[in-house]
Amino acid sequence: MYRYRECVTCCVHPRKLATVQCIACAKLNLSAKDSYHCSPKCLSDSWQNHVERHHLAAETAANDPANASEQDPIPESCEMWTQIGKSPATLIGENPEVVEGEADDRKWVKIGSSKIYEPTRDDFGLCLRLVTLAIDSSSCAYLCATVISVTKPVINFPARVHRNMIQLGTTQQISSNDFGFSVLSYNILSDIFTNRGAYGHCPKWALVWQYRRKNLLEEIIAYDADILCLQEVQSDHFENFFQPELAKVGYSAAFKKKAGEVCVGNDLFAADGCATFYRHDMFKEIMRDELEYAKAARPLVEVLQPEFQDIVARRLNKDNVALVVILESVERERSENEFPPRICVANTHICAGAHTPDVKLLQITKLVDGLERIAEAKVPILLCGDFNVLPTSNAYAYLSKGRINPLNTREPDPLRLLRFLKLTHSLSLASAYASLAPNTSVEETQLRRMLDCEPIFTNFTPNFLGTLDYIFYTANCFMVEGLLELLDQESLGRGLPSPIWSSDHIAIMAKFRFKLPSSWKESPPHTPSKIWFTEE
Repeated sequence: MYRYRECVTCCVHPRKLATVQCIACAKLNLSAKDSYHCSPKCLSDSWQNHVERHHLAAETAANDPANASEQDPIPESCEMWTQIGKSPATLIGENPEVVEGEADDRKWVKIGSSKIYEPTRDDFGLCLRLVTLAIDSSSCAYLCATVISVTKPVINFPARVHRNMIQLGTTQQISSNDFGFSVLSYNILSDIFTNRGAYGHCPKWALVWQYRRKNLLEEIIAYDADILCLQEVQSDHFENFFQPELAKVGYSAAFKKKAGEVCVGNDLFAADGCATFYRHDMFKEIMRDELEYAKAARPLVEVLQPEFQDIVARRLNKDNVALVVILESVERERSENEFPPRICVANTHICAGAHTPDVKLLQITKLVDGLERIAEAKVPILLCGDFNVLPTSNAYAYLSKGRINPLNTREPDPLRLLRFLKLTHSLSLASAYASLAPNTSVEETQLRRMLDCEPIFTNFTPNFLGTLDYIFYTANCFMVEGLLELLDQESLGRGLPSPIWSSDHIAIMAKFRFKLPSSWKESPPHTPSKIWFTEE
């Protein structure tokens, strides 16, 4: 930290050292000694008299042709404008947001005129200064004290960690007609949830959305997946950022947000949700449907006795959602009698909370009920998302094994919901990462990052370490050819997010080969007109 002068005193309180200067005085070439103040409050308290100096100087400059050519133009309307400069930090006093404004040995260089500036490589190691003024166009009067802020030195962007694809050895014969593609699942951590105090281990600057969004976008694009299933995508960020940015690199999109919105500032409301992207040169959308779990739970509540309905409704009224898109391949030529491959991509985010395993299981069974109707139409299933359940849970067993016995469960069921659920299904689902452990061609370092046939973690914070994210697939229709390598806990420090990884989850990704079952080749696939039968 530097001090500009040893003895700069306040023009109002001469016995006090100055900590702030009115930049408008310097801009209007007024006496510097009358521009120094001991505090922002001092400047604010004396502003009514102080601003008269600005009025007089502005009028003189406007009426003097010789001066008018040398002065910067006064805005014709009341507006905010910024001047951003860069220099080693030169501060007065202990307030890091206030700087002394005289520029003789400061050498500030103007590099922009907007309220948002994205640092470049030329800014590394230097500070940025933002100067904001408001001027009345009719009187040329400064409407308030100049606001000046200085950042800490700009740091270099952390080196990105490349994650390779692990190729899995297979003994199955691959035909030239088999259809290959990759799918990514990633909870990107909505900006809504970053200010709840749960991520104190992460530097504040690395939690700022403008930083995180760029980091997330670059990471997602680098994976080069054909299908992207993202969770916790904020609705305004989907519309204003992810959809247009990913469209530039060839993705079409579908989105389903939660019903409950929160204020995100400036009287704007938004909710997070599930977003599915797919390469439009590989797929076209055949059908789309949505599931709101709160609506799907209503029939269950209505069959209960009236005295229990309110209690059950409060427990089940979660605004989680699922988004289902049926895609058809457009990538390659086919013979006249060959049906194009179709894939059902289900993207979901199940409710969180360690004390609601019954609610999680209810939501998952409602989702699978609809997916069974799609499977009956000879469309294979990909089920991706943040399920918020561990591999040891009832919900995981239900998905991977196709059934659970409610009599053998040790998970709490305080409202006895399990007796109303269909706890079997016919989808023959398998977890993509579960195929990693038994594969002898995989490096030992990756196997050490597995536990109970799943990754040790996909979610890592100072308060939690565990696997919550999965990619399930129809086992008789897909073959797993590759998986995105896992991360080790030691390299991530205290937890996620971090300056390198901008979510508290890690991305998971699988490469599949689509092999149409012989029994499906006799007739074309079709889709039901409605997947879920829920009341609006």
